[in-house]
Amino acid sequence: MKHVDEYIDELYQNADPRLQETIELKEETRTHLEQSIHDLMIKGHSESDATRIAFNRFGGAEQAESIIHMMQIQQNRFAKQLLQIGFSIAIVSMFLFITSIVIGGRYDLVFADAVYLNIVESSTDEEMSQAILETSRLIHGVTISDYSNSQQVFSDAKPWSGAVGLISNEISYLENGLLVVIDVIDPRKIGSFLLLIGLTIYLVLSMVWGVINLHINRRLNVWSLALLLLLNVLGYWMANQLVSTEKED
Repeated sequence: MKHVDEYIDELYQNADPRLQETIELKEETRTHLEQSIHDLMIKGHSESDATRIAFNRFGGAEQAESIIHMMQIQQNRFAKQLLQIGFSIAIVSMFLFITSIVIGGRYDLVFADAVYLNIVESSTDEEMSQAILETSRLIHGVTISDYSNSQQVFSDAKPWSGAVGLISNEISYLENGLLVVIDVIDPRKIGSFLLLIGLTIYLVLSMVWGVINLHINRRLNVWSLALLLLLNVLGYWMANQLVSTEKED
């Protein structure tokens, strides 16, 4: 029925025709109207009268606007939920990052004691290396060199040492003419990665939130989208700079 299609298009002219919700809503309305017209014609009404009565019963433009408004409310609620999830993840990742800095500072003392005490107490380089490795699970590699001629004396590592490259860090100590370099799992690097992951999730979800709100308020265009993207990229860059500064410290 062409007149039904025209009526539906007019009713939902303010809704985005590309949205799946709009397509489904139009189809449901079409089915409802066609069924109403069919029932009225069975009762003896002409097609034109049945169509007019069915349109009046549906409620017209006010009913359609009410439905569209409800769709926008649902979209806005969904967008807010996404933003809240992203914000919660960002807060948790920040807390973990700060915690990792505190833990990292404590382990710095553990690592220093592991080296200096074992240099004094160990009689051989192999014994020293094993003792250092056994001091903490976070220490996974040791290299001992003669500082005067930079000649490597001894090197040892745990079997899984090669699998922790991204969260590993080298710390050097000089004592009694020996340069001891230990490879450790750095809690601060773990915290930094978690922070970047959390902020990435937050920025992605906030981008989605922004797009949905721009769409609801009919302000979604190339310029608004570019500005939203720029703000998110700038925020991510600033967060990355902060993490990089903490790593250097």
